[in-house]
Amino acid sequence: MKRFAIVACLLVAGVASLFGQAKPGGIARELAMGGSNAGTMIILNPFIMEDPSLMLVNPAYQSAYSDYAWANVGGGGLTGLSSTGAPIGDDGYGKQFAGVAFGLTNEWSIGATLSYDPSAVNLVNSSLIPAIVQGPRGAQGIPRVANVWEVVLSNRMGSMDWGVGVMYGNSNTDNASTSAAANTSSEASSSLWGFRAGLVAPFGSGNTLDVSGALRLDKATTGKYSASGTEFQVSARAKFNVSSKFNFVPYGQFLTVSAEPKEDERPNGVTSSPATFKASITTYAVGAGGEYHTQAFYFAGGISWQTLRVKNETSPPTPAGGTNPGTTTNTTTYSAIPVLNLGGEWWFLDWLAGRSGYYRSLGKLNFKNEPPTGGTTTESNTSFPNSLVFIGGLSGANFDGLVTMGLGFKLGGACIDATVSEEALRRGLGLIGASDNINTFGYITASYAFGE
Repeated sequence: MKRFAIVACLLVAGVASLFGQAKPGGIARELAMGGSNAGTMIILNPFIMEDPSLMLVNPAYQSAYSDYAWANVGGGGLTGLSSTGAPIGDDGYGKQFAGVAFGLTNEWSIGATLSYDPSAVNLVNSSLIPAIVQGPRGAQGIPRVANVWEVVLSNRMGSMDWGVGVMYGNSNTDNASTSAAANTSSEASSSLWGFRAGLVAPFGSGNTLDVSGALRLDKATTGKYSASGTEFQVSARAKFNVSSKFNFVPYGQFLTVSAEPKEDERPNGVTSSPATFKASITTYAVGAGGEYHTQAFYFAGGISWQTLRVKNETSPPTPAGGTNPGTTTNTTTYSAIPVLNLGGEWWFLDWLAGRSGYYRSLGKLNFKNEPPTGGTTTESNTSFPNSLVFIGGLSGANFDGLVTMGLGFKLGGACIDATVSEEALRRGLGLIGASDNINTFGYITASYAFGE
């Protein structure tokens, strides 16, 4: 009996040491703990201060996750959802992406992120140029960017981490036709360049400052038309250590996108001035909350004010020698307060965690149309209690609040974090007892810490 007890203790100690290598977390954890996309442009609970998903916002976090690989897998189509009654498909490019980081030394890390595209380049190429295309040229097709990668370099400088990233993506289509009568050819392309920088720095007594910024340049061309877009994003968070169990977390974020198409050359025989179109998006968010933690339980949550404004300015073609009829401005504004992000996490066992979250955004939509001088301006307002999260097959049209659940598993250096399908607990696990192919898990993040 004594010999058995010694062997059992050694086995438990060895297994526990293996569990200590793992670094759980990612988008699936954020989703399960009240994450949302408003104001952040990525699914996050802004009051969770430590998670590998933060590498997608601030490249300085790579220093804390060197020798680390991760992959996010979309939820696919969940059938029979009580909230929608229809499947929601979220697999494919933009929903599934991966990354890896290697520690070159104790201070320097280099990594790459594949297929994660936070840019507006596909909005620029699909929406802007068609707004001014006219006359004999007809429709102008432009390929979507579907091949984006980023290289990230980070450094641990004493107690401060900093990082920089460079992102690139492109696509193109070339067509040619040769005949005895004529030879024709056409080209269309889209491209994206992105640059990020950030730091995570302590400022005494357990307090931390997290600051990052991003600049992205979008470009699309087809025939005699082109469009360019500029995106700028900045975010800041702070963690103030109030006690051994509680941290106060305020944050602020700002994003602006401006884009404009143009006609580079007038068609033969066309003497009118071309149509013009300008588009801009502005979003910002400020909030305050905190983290509460004990040995077995962790809670992160708070309240925010978030606003999104989309503005379009259009002017029709002007006949040769004629007068420009003026510009029409359409503005759509979504403003929400309070926005609630609440999430809890507890570890049942060394290898198994349970999670639950709640997200709610009580907002209002404002639509405003301003015609050229002399016209009648119209405006309308409507309440919009938004709980949409456009990822993972979660409650796509449920305006009564979004409650999520999730699980986390870790074994050695490997982790699997997943949201739980809303029907799994009601009607059986999809892998075991479900009669209609209900998925057990919605969104999944897999990771592996391979460093010592």
